[in-house]
Amino acid sequence: MVIPDRATYSPGERVVIELDEEVFDAEAVVTHLSRVVARVTVPTGATKVDLGTFEQGGYGVRVGEATTAFDVLHSMWDRPRYGFVVKLTEGVEPAAITRFFRRMHLSAAQLYDWAYRHSTLMPPAQTYVDPLGQPRDMAVVNGVSEALGAVNTVPLGYAAVYAVSHAESADWHSSLLMRNADEPYRLGDEFLVLVDPAEPRWLAHFLDQLANVVESSQLAGFHLDQYGWPKFATRADGVRVDLAASFATLIEAVRERLPDTPFMFNNVNDFPTHLTAGLSQNATYIEVWEPHTTLGDLGALAQAAWTARPDHAPILSAYLSCYAEAPEPAATRAAELVMATAFSHGATHLLLGETGHALIDPYYPRNHVLSEASLDTFARWYDFAVRYGDLLYGADRADVTEFYAGGINEDIVLSAEIEVSTKAHAGSLWLRVVRVKEGIVVHVVNLAAQQETAWDAPKQAVREVGGATLAVSFVKPGAMLYAASPDSPDLFPLASMGSVAGDQLNSLSAGQGGARFALPTLGVWTTIWIPRSSIGL
Repeated sequence: MVIPDRATYSPGERVVIELDEEVFDAEAVVTHLSRVVARVTVPTGATKVDLGTFEQGGYGVRVGEATTAFDVLHSMWDRPRYGFVVKLTEGVEPAAITRFFRRMHLSAAQLYDWAYRHSTLMPPAQTYVDPLGQPRDMAVVNGVSEALGAVNTVPLGYAAVYAVSHAESADWHSSLLMRNADEPYRLGDEFLVLVDPAEPRWLAHFLDQLANVVESSQLAGFHLDQYGWPKFATRADGVRVDLAASFATLIEAVRERLPDTPFMFNNVNDFPTHLTAGLSQNATYIEVWEPHTTLGDLGALAQAAWTARPDHAPILSAYLSCYAEAPEPAATRAAELVMATAFSHGATHLLLGETGHALIDPYYPRNHVLSEASLDTFARWYDFAVRYGDLLYGADRADVTEFYAGGINEDIVLSAEIEVSTKAHAGSLWLRVVRVKEGIVVHVVNLAAQQETAWDAPKQAVREVGGATLAVSFVKPGAMLYAASPDSPDLFPLASMGSVAGDQLNSLSAGQGGARFALPTLGVWTTIWIPRSSIGL
C-alpha cells in the first residue's frame, strides 16, 4: 500500500508518498491524465519517497503494483472531500484517524457533537459529557484537530445554529420559534427548543460562541447545522420569520465576524440551497432525505447546487442505512453507485470517517465499521476521483448531456446490447456528457443488473457489459479517445473502428457522420475522455 503524507497539497508543497512495504529497484511513476509527468527512483528499503512539487491538478501514482493519487489545489475547498470523527475521548489515536483520512484523501473533517452544549460550545472543564451523554475530552478534540490540520485536513466543529436546551427556554423566550401560541418548536419532548437564528440577541450570542471556539481551541472552523423545519414561524415576540432569510442573515454575519474562518451550512433536503449556495461560506452542503430517493435525484441535486455555486464541488450527505440492514457487499455496491452519481455530477459524498467507518444515520455515533474489502474498494474510488479531478470538477464544467446524446441528438451515440438512457433507469446504461476545459467527458454508469435505482438500497453485483461502442460526430480524423474506471484507473486509448456515415447513425443532425470506437468491458462506472486536441480545438 502507498499513501500520500497529506490529504491534499497546496502549490509549492512537496508531495511525499509513504510505503507500507519494502521495495526493491522500484520507480514511482506520476501521471497527469494521459501523460507521465515524473519518474522517481525509490531507494531499496525506503519508507517514504519525495516526488517533488507539481502544478495545480489531480495526479496518479504507481509504485510497482500499488497505486494512489494526490491533488494540488489553490484551495482545498475547490474539491472538498468530507469525513467525520465522533470518538473524542482518551484512547483515541490521532495517527490512525489521519492515516485513514490520507488514504481516502479526505480534506475536511466534521468533529460531531464535540460541544458542551448547543448554546455554550466550549466546555467548563477538560473532560465533560455532551448533550446526549457522550463522554468528551477537550484535550482529545484539540489533539485530533491539530493532527488533522497537520495533514491538510480542515477540522470543523459541529454547531447547531438555532437550538437551546429545554431548561434554557425561558432565558430565550422572545427568540423562540412558536408552533402555536403556547408551544415552541422542539426537537424531542424536553431536549431542544428552536430560536430564530437571526434574532439579534441570539445571533450576537451565537457569534460570540463561535469566536470563542476559534480563540480557545484547535478547531479551524464550523459545520453549521439546522433541522430542515420550520420553513416559516412566528417568534414569541410576534415577529413573523422566514427561516430561509434568517439562515442567510446568519451566514453573512458569521463571515463578517470571522472573515478567515472556514465554515459550511447544512441545507437539509436542499432547503434553502437556492438562497445560501451563493453566500460567503466555503462549501455547498446538502443533507439528502425523501423525496430525493433515487440516483437520478442525487444527480439533480448535485447539478442544481453546482449551478448555484460553480466555484466549488457540492457535498452530498446521503446516509447509507443499508449498511445496517443488508450484507456489507450489497451496501458497498450501493455506495459505488452513489459515488458514481456524485462524482460524475461534479459533487462529493460525505460517508466515510473515523478509522474506516461509514455513516448510516444522522446521529453519527451510529455508524458501520467497514471490512478491509470495502475499504479497498473505497480507496480505489477515491483515488480515481482525486486523480481525475480535472475531468470531474471545476467552475468551467457544463453538463451537455441532453443536447449531445439521446433522443434526436447524435453527436454522441453509445450502442450496447441493452438500453442506453440519459436518465438513471434500472436495467440500462446511464449515459452522461460533460464539457470541461480539457475537452468532453462521457460517463457511463452501469445499472444493467439493478431492478431499482434507490440510492439507499442494497444493490446487485454489477453485470458487466461487453461489446459496446461509442460513435462521436465531432472528432477530427485520427482522434485519440481514452477510457478509465476505478477498477482500471490508467487511461488507455480506445481502438478506432473507423468513420461512420450519417445514414449509419440514422442521423437527425444534418446528416453528420463521425468516428466509432470500441469500448472496454463496462463495469460500474466508466469515464471516457475526448481531449480538446481530438476535437481540433
